[in-house]
Amino acid sequence: MGKYDTCMQEYLQNKQYFADLFNGCFFHGRPVICASELTEASEGYVVDQDNTVTSEKTLAAVKVKKGGNEECFQCSGDKTLDQATVSDAAGTEIQIEKSRPRTGRRRDTKTKLMRDVKMQLRSGTVLQVLAVESQSYINYGMPVRIMGYDAAEYNRQTKERRQRVSVLWKQVESSGQYDTLAIPVTYAEYMSGILKTDRLHPVYTICLYSGSETWDGPRTLSDMMEFRAEKDPLKEYFADYPTNLFCVNEQEEFECFHTELRELLRAMNYRKDKRKFLSLEKDERYAHLSKETWEAIATMTGRSFFEENRETYKSQNGDQEEYNMCQALREIREDFFNEGKAEGREEGREEEREVGIRRLIEDNLEEKKTNEIIIQKLIRWFSMDEQTAQLYLDKYAGSGV
Repeated sequence: MGKYDTCMQEYLQNKQYFADLFNGCFFHGRPVICASELTEASEGYVVDQDNTVTSEKTLAAVKVKKGGNEECFQCSGDKTLDQATVSDAAGTEIQIEKSRPRTGRRRDTKTKLMRDVKMQLRSGTVLQVLAVESQSYINYGMPVRIMGYDAAEYNRQTKERRQRVSVLWKQVESSGQYDTLAIPVTYAEYMSGILKTDRLHPVYTICLYSGSETWDGPRTLSDMMEFRAEKDPLKEYFADYPTNLFCVNEQEEFECFHTELRELLRAMNYRKDKRKFLSLEKDERYAHLSKETWEAIATMTGRSFFEENRETYKSQNGDQEEYNMCQALREIREDFFNEGKAEGREEGREEEREVGIRRLIEDNLEEKKTNEIIIQKLIRWFSMDEQTAQLYLDKYAGSGV
């Protein structure tokens, strides 16, 4: 992961910014998602070749220790257990039994998928999963990648429920008394791995593209497909999948965002246009930035000046630290102006020198001077080497004289 993706990932760990991104992208700024209802839940998924998924979070609580051909669950206190207890997303405790030892060598077929930022949204008893994939470059397989992440989350949820059903079914087998179970399990439910009443938590993913190049990749799964013809009769039955792509460089305004995320996204949008970027000094909101937003702007716009001179523009507003980017931009503008004047004077001198060289060559050619004499004059009067003098002579010898 590059520094730009890492920067956005760390920035969006802030629940206020995370909620603001979803409200701005999905609801045009309406405060549908509240930061107070979010719980940080970023994790990785370990995916087997057979598409089963193990939650990285679960592995942190119940680690598998392999010694020779033995496998056992191990807790943080280095205590080996025949059974271990974990909790699913709803808080239900599940007893997980130790896997049976396997004999022989087994090729490692696991792949690790890492979510950039993932949070759980709980409104009352309803739990939903929100995720952001930060993308700083164009990915021509993005719809498949997003679909894979979402499918991995659904597989993780299904596996948690499958473990619970397996425990309940074993109780049926051991006791032989089906009616005594608190949650009766049918054979169909056992074979399915989930109960008829089980419900998964829906996943909503935004792909945040922060690159400066125009996104020319697919935005939906159908964009990647090769259908038989323009009017393929099967196309209407194709199960499409969107990326929910938000390209920062395609936006014209950012007023649908209501936190400092707005200032960061606007600065990123203007980074390739010096005039627009310097115009941010007129926005008073840039005079009261937090440290994390200042640093994010410095990284995402590639302007090391802000990072190197951050403390110069720090001030105290009550018990809050603020950073005045308006002042920094004004000083940068003045520096650009002064540099421009200096460059103008230098360019003027260069133009005068160029005119003098051309005039000398043209005058001497009119007087029928030889090339050797002209080159010697150029070397003596304009302090250049013989090769440079020859280049000038070649340049102006046929310029209309």
